[in-house]
Amino acid sequence: MSTMSVLLLTTIVLLFPFASGVELWNVDNFLTGSISELSVTEKDGNFNFTHSPPTSIYPYTLTSSITKISKSTIVSGCISKNPTSCSGIQFTCEFLNDDTFKCKTESIPKLALKITFPSTPRTLYTGLGIQFTPSPSSTIFPSKKIPLTVGEQGVGRGIQPLTNIMTTYFHGAGGAEYSTYAPSNCFTTNENTCGYVLNSEYAYFVNHGFEVRSNVIEGGYIEGRKNYYEVIESLTEVTGRFEGVPEWTGTGVIVGIQGGESKVLHKVQKLKDGGVPIAGLWIQDWAGKRVDSFGSRVLWNWELDEVFYPNWEKRVEEWEDEGIKTLVYINPCLSTRVDEFKPHGRRNLYLEAEKYGFMIKKSDGTVYVQSSASDEFQFGTVDLTNPKAKEWYIEVVVNCNVMCKCKIANEKYPPIKAYEGEMQCGLGGEGGGVKGWMADFGEYLPFDVELGDGTDGSMRHNDWPRVWAGVNGEAVGRKKDWREYLFFSRSGSLKSPSVASKGGMFWVGDQNTAWDGNDGLASVLTAYLTAGSSGFALTHSDVGGYTSLNVTKEWEGEDVNVYVGRTSELIMRWMELSAVADCMFRTHEGNQADKQLQVWDTPDLISSLKFWSTFHALLHPLRKVLLKEASKYGYPLVRGMWYDYGMGSFGMNSQFMLGKDLLMAPVFTPGADKVEIWLPRGEWVNIWTCEKIIVEEEKYVAEVEAEVGRPAIYVPWEEKRARKYAKGIWKGLGLMEKGGGCAALYEWKMPWAKKEL
Repeated sequence: MSTMSVLLLTTIVLLFPFASGVELWNVDNFLTGSISELSVTEKDGNFNFTHSPPTSIYPYTLTSSITKISKSTIVSGCISKNPTSCSGIQFTCEFLNDDTFKCKTESIPKLALKITFPSTPRTLYTGLGIQFTPSPSSTIFPSKKIPLTVGEQGVGRGIQPLTNIMTTYFHGAGGAEYSTYAPSNCFTTNENTCGYVLNSEYAYFVNHGFEVRSNVIEGGYIEGRKNYYEVIESLTEVTGRFEGVPEWTGTGVIVGIQGGESKVLHKVQKLKDGGVPIAGLWIQDWAGKRVDSFGSRVLWNWELDEVFYPNWEKRVEEWEDEGIKTLVYINPCLSTRVDEFKPHGRRNLYLEAEKYGFMIKKSDGTVYVQSSASDEFQFGTVDLTNPKAKEWYIEVVVNCNVMCKCKIANEKYPPIKAYEGEMQCGLGGEGGGVKGWMADFGEYLPFDVELGDGTDGSMRHNDWPRVWAGVNGEAVGRKKDWREYLFFSRSGSLKSPSVASKGGMFWVGDQNTAWDGNDGLASVLTAYLTAGSSGFALTHSDVGGYTSLNVTKEWEGEDVNVYVGRTSELIMRWMELSAVADCMFRTHEGNQADKQLQVWDTPDLISSLKFWSTFHALLHPLRKVLLKEASKYGYPLVRGMWYDYGMGSFGMNSQFMLGKDLLMAPVFTPGADKVEIWLPRGEWVNIWTCEKIIVEEEKYVAEVEAEVGRPAIYVPWEEKRARKYAKGIWKGLGLMEKGGGCAALYEWKMPWAKKEL
């Protein structure tokens, strides 16, 4: 038996309750502050923050009065430079009995407030949104200042020389260890506690608390819970919970596919011929293409390109008749050069939004134009804080061009250009429409923008993903049959789940087509685990990864070639993880679709996709139960081992539980056919061989078989529900023949199990 480095810690009972015992306001220096300059620059969604040294620091909390009023406690005092006398800024905090607080100071420009939560020397933290590299081998965050700012995830995120090349030559695109599309101002701990702040301003997690550039800091502290499940339940009362996703998402694979009608039909036929169960086709380029120095890109003008897809309505209806749903792509941004690339279009949405005054603006009143990946790709963003702009976007883009319900859009917002083409579904015509879409972006809002509701970018930047998800959630929620519709988002913040509750889910960003834990396949599981600890219960990833590249640039005095690309093995291993872990099994062609390996390119990949699409569908009955738990309690589908098997495993990111019902240890190393796994005390059955392992000791670590196509998946046999759904999987895989090893588990070896089931 080999050994594995597994974090094993003793569970601690927190002795710092919020409403009794040691209150938050009795924590040493619970509220502190500093004053400093902050400058922000942005290019292609990559934000650079420059801090000047603080001109004033107020590290001490001096309390002058504590007054209890009904269900609240009012604490007043001073954050001070001096530990014994007030030489600083006056504050007032209100602490409510429901474990929430709000602290305010006098209005001081450039002030950052920090709230510190109770802790012990043994407190460990996870969460903070969808994160990828809290530490090399766990989801635990180190004791350092961690930025919580929405932005591009980055390409490389520390892998060298890739990261520095991307940062140097591509507008800072390399990213860093904590750059993410979906940070969240909340943490959970190994002591079954949770802290959060509701602020949307620029923030950090630092030294057991949060620092926010504001004169007001508002949030809460959750403690006294019996177990981690209760912590998540309490946290998701704050973040919001998902109400479920359409039934059809669980029937097979959602195939990411593009290239125009003829190419799409050819690719789909290859998958059909291979017997792949297809639940949906996600057609990213439905709105057409444009070409610039970066490459071929989707045209951000959210209506059908009838030249690219001349029989759109017919194809959507045909696929619907076959049980295959159609999904598309939108974001809140609009291309500036629409007529240049699509002169045949019905609408120029940028010009329409500009005419109506619906775009975000600079302080001088002009439209705020940004770029993405190249200077030629310019766009503006719809001001979604303006109720009229939001309504225009919902009616014209979502209801009309996506869902093909166009009466209001055509009457209230007619096109401003002449159009002589045919009115069809996607182009102002009525029809069945599509059933889902990627709601991309949401992380580009500049800090120096002025918005229609009177707020500015510094206040709204981190909140913009919630606003954007809310537009999609509202559009879906208006439908009587909203449970038939789906949208999936990339950017997020603390309360994004609340506005994405109807039809929404998240995916964990743009991984490299690589294996590593910084930005490749291994980072995906870490993202799932931190997401679930932050209220993002429903997550998935792009099977195969997204970012590929082949660049040669000067690095340390030499020309260096950096290649990142797919292999069959990588795609297959990604299928294994996603088929089990993901709330939706979806592939992506990636950013270099014509240069990289695709799931229909070889017989082996088609066969693998068929198998794992089938396996994902076999898990659907279990997943429906887990989706109900997510809706009712906020529990994520993907759970860390510490949820059920003790805080000694807190932060482990090499394996996970799907609910309480399957344990999986994915393979993240190319060429490996074995993997190390920790099996807690109890009985565990191998999903492929039906062999049982009885573990009597607390720390059983073994190297087990995990060849490609047969990853390490085990059933916790003492869980009644797990036995029930394992039987369904084995039936679907043909492993329940009479007299076989799997059938025997329910017969003579365990007659009681057969009776129960």
